[in-house]
Amino acid sequence: MHYLDYNEKIQHGTEDFPMAYYDVNERHPRYRMPTHWHRESELVRVRRGALRLYLGNRAFALSEGDMALIGEAVIHSGEPEGNCEYECLVMDLKRLLSPTEPGKQALRALLPASLLVLGKKQPESLRTGAEELFARFRENAAGQELSILGTLYSLLSGLLGSGTDIQRLETPERSRQKAEQLRPAIEYIETHYAQHIALDQLAKLSGMSPKYFCRYFQTIVHRTPIDYLNYFRVECACDALTATDLSVAEIAYTCGFGDSSFFIKQFKRYKGVTPRQYRRQG
Repeated sequence: MHYLDYNEKIQHGTEDFPMAYYDVNERHPRYRMPTHWHRESELVRVRRGALRLYLGNRAFALSEGDMALIGEAVIHSGEPEGNCEYECLVMDLKRLLSPTEPGKQALRALLPASLLVLGKKQPESLRTGAEELFARFRENAAGQELSILGTLYSLLSGLLGSGTDIQRLETPERSRQKAEQLRPAIEYIETHYAQHIALDQLAKLSGMSPKYFCRYFQTIVHRTPIDYLNYFRVECACDALTATDLSVAEIAYTCGFGDSSFFIKQFKRYKGVTPRQYRRQG
């Protein structure tokens, strides 16, 4: 269970059609989008509420109807707000576009490490095109590959021709190098979460002073080390609540919380419900 497994090693879509759709709401196990990257680009659209999208050390506030196209290999995460519902298309643009010369030109304009934030001031044609693209996946993408590709090509053509600002982010390689410095601390949390973990331990594992480690960690992960530790413990507790008959107090202790009342408080902070309510919902 690596909630900060930066490089997603799963295949999005198929070899013949490298494009996958994800519908995310409060019941989704990755509702709070963990920090990660993948070699594919990703189009994110907010259907309801708000989503604070983090890319590297920058934050972007997306509200209902807003979209963002995230370039390949960009480390990103998201924090939903206000009963947020959002959807994502993860797609390998290199494989989808490179067979044609116009596609190659589009790739050169879009990649690498780019971000387009499509707010409400964008041309209506772009918003309609993106909504149509997502709608085809919601209905059922099977057998509609050519139609989906046509919609995608039309959307990207509209993007490039609309004068939309393509913001260049930190190079993917540099971004990954910075994140990798935290890997020893992250792995320690994910294997020792049931035990007492001190900030000094985590800082030492990453070869930093505690003060610098805290600042560095928050820049990359957008949580403090202790916040991430509690977040990870709550995620582990969710698994235990749905997969075992252990009491709430027993789960609190097995997941590293020394006090069940503090566990319940933290659980409600991250999940919006108490552990018992979460178990009943499951």
